[in-house]
Amino acid sequence: PTVDINDVFVFQSPANPANVVMVMTVSPFIAPSEAGTKFFERDVLYQFKIDTNGDAVEDLVIQAIPVLTGTDQRVQIIGPGRPSRTGAVTQLLTAAAPTVEVAVSAANQAVSQTRNGVTAFAGLRDDPFFFDLTRFQAIVAGQASGFRSPGVDAFAAFNTLAIVIELPAAMLGSNPNIGVWGTTSR
Repeated sequence: PTVDINDVFVFQSPANPANVVMVMTVSPFIAPSEAGTKFFERDVLYQFKIDTNGDAVEDLVIQAIPVLTGTDQRVQIIGPGRPSRTGAVTQLLTAAAPTVEVAVSAANQAVSQTRNGVTAFAGLRDDPFFFDLTRFQAIVAGQASGFRSPGVDAFAAFNTLAIVIELPAAMLGSNPNIGVWGTTSR
């Protein structure tokens, strides 16, 4: 599950319009009772790939690398930097020291760290996906013609692991229109 990407979000920072926030969530359906027991996989590279010129090839990457395990786990954020290889083949950014390193947060805490203009968070968060699964199943079965208003969130109370990075938009180049996708690889 720790390589299963749930969602990737990119948006302008609500606190600072000159910043961009990138979020990747992995490891779906973590029950509240499992808080403090789920962590990022150490042998996985989590990446945000950023296309700055519209050709659907990453020009920049931001890499998140888990170190240590359990409650001592930390995530190192490296980048943004130009990858030496693009596409499905993954390679660590060469000779790059971590831009920022953050302790992985458990359910009741939200630890973030800022360094070099980049703020990072990694850890357990409420799953942001909202879906009325029961009503969807009734629609598919022909027992209902539409969704309820308001709907019932089938994913309420479930958590996910999140990597959140906020950085100045200027670090991504001058083009205000970028493409961003997430990858996980071993």
